[in-house]
Amino acid sequence: MARTPRATDRYGKGTLTREALERLANRWTMLITCVLEGGPTRFNDLKSQLGVSAQVLTRILRQLERDGLVTRQVYAEVPVRVEYALTPLGGTMCTIVQAVGDWAEHTAGAISEARSAYDRRPASARLVGSAATPRLAAGRQRGR
Repeated sequence: MARTPRATDRYGKGTLTREALERLANRWTMLITCVLEGGPTRFNDLKSQLGVSAQVLTRILRQLERDGLVTRQVYAEVPVRVEYALTPLGGTMCTIVQAVGDWAEHTAGAISEARSAYDRRPASARLVGSAATPRLAAGRQRGR
């Protein structure tokens, strides 16, 4: 008897959907997509606009190229010029990245306020999960 797939099966470790989501959710992928949406861009321009190390940028661009999201064009000039651009497939990320950016701008103030409120709470009130349980229980036993 065939089992009904659970919604989480499509996001399980090693699934193509999960890999695509992880690629998109990478902060550098998002930022690179924003820059490349404006057109082909040279490596050093990407590096300076994003404030990322050459090593990290190289790694992410290679991953994006491997995934078919970015193209790398080398021009036979002196010095050699290399430009990166979004492929049509990579361009499909732009709407999603723009929506995430809009959400970030819209909620940034509320998130900042929530952080400030959280940081004003006593440290003992900020504990969650198993780390909080022994301390809270011990505090109750001492009559606190």
